Amino acid sequence: MNHNHRASRQQQSHIKRLASHCNSNRVFDLLTSDLLLDKVEEQLPEHRERQFPPTQTLSMFLSAVMNTDRSCQNAVNQAAMH
Repeated sequence: MNHNHRASRQQQSHIKRLASHCNSNRVFDLLTSDLLLDKVEEQLPEHRERQFPPTQTLSMFLSAVMNTDRSCQNAVNQAAMH
């Protein structure tokens, strides 16, 4: 196995470990951080106030995609618990 392939496999393994511990609150905190909030809000369309605003919905979706349990119900349950 060459060096690039080994490094790539290590990075993939590291990302999988991080993703398995990902939750929507961590993603939401990242999306609404000082670094990203202005950029994220620029991309949002006009919307009504809902139980889950667009940034939280996006964070729940990304969390579901990265978790081993990719169900929407799990993402909503996690958000409700926090």
